Amino acid sequence: MKGIITALCDRLQANLPCALATIVRTTGSIPNAVGAKMLVDPAGKLLAGTIGGGAFEYAAIRQCVAAIGQRESRLYTWTLTEAQAGGIGMLCGGTAEVFIEIFATAALLVLVGGGHVNIQVWRLARELGFRGVVIDDRGDWANAENFPDCQFLQLSPAAAFAQITWDTDSFVVIGTRDQDTAALRAAALQDLPCRLIGMISSKRKTWQILKELQREGLDLARILPRFHSPIGLDLGKTKSPAAVALSIVAELQTVRQGGTGRSLSIAQEWSKLPKS
Repeated sequence: MKGIITALCDRLQANLPCALATIVRTTGSIPNAVGAKMLVDPAGKLLAGTIGGGAFEYAAIRQCVAAIGQRESRLYTWTLTEAQAGGIGMLCGGTAEVFIEIFATAALLVLVGGGHVNIQVWRLARELGFRGVVIDDRGDWANAENFPDCQFLQLSPAAAFAQITWDTDSFVVIGTRDQDTAALRAAALQDLPCRLIGMISSKRKTWQILKELQREGLDLARILPRFHSPIGLDLGKTKSPAAVALSIVAELQTVRQGGTGRSLSIAQEWSKLPKS
């Protein structure tokens, strides 16, 4: 158990995904007891522990890999026959329920610009479990007081992007004094493999930037499906930094979790029901 806890803590500290499989219920004869655990990485490597070996454990490892890929914990049931049990040198047969708990990596939010809106964006995103990087050359803005628990890069957008380890669970929000065009240019040239590239901008400014980059001959086709500008859901006319940040984070979370952004209210459905 100590080895499993140590391995799990190491993975969490390094922000690396894994799955913890635990036998939670058994019937009949199973080659390990309730409470037996193993830790598995996304490639199916057994990091620590065991739940019994053989075909039973192999099948559970495959379930762990699938669960990590889908980012969803699950309850898995396995029936062990005597023929399968022979593979581990034991005569046994029964059913085991295995709970597979996913420890996913925290989504990366890269904030290009440390101004008022992005300060508010980070306050909300931090509570939702994002990990943050702030790109800004102003130490009086991009600091731990405004952006707690963030990494800071006082570099140009292009140089900063080159230093970041990207994955498909990364998000970018661009909102700078005068580097928006440079940031979007760098994102396109480096073909950042992130899920969303957003820009805090008016529609007019967005068109101007896209036209400028097009005149430069830049191919925007690869990033346009992930490009959101003006970023944010329509929450009305309020334009305070906090309100704009709320609309931005709402869109980030909608994309991140596969939501629709529609209201969940049943009032309209209820109003259409016949009254008795």
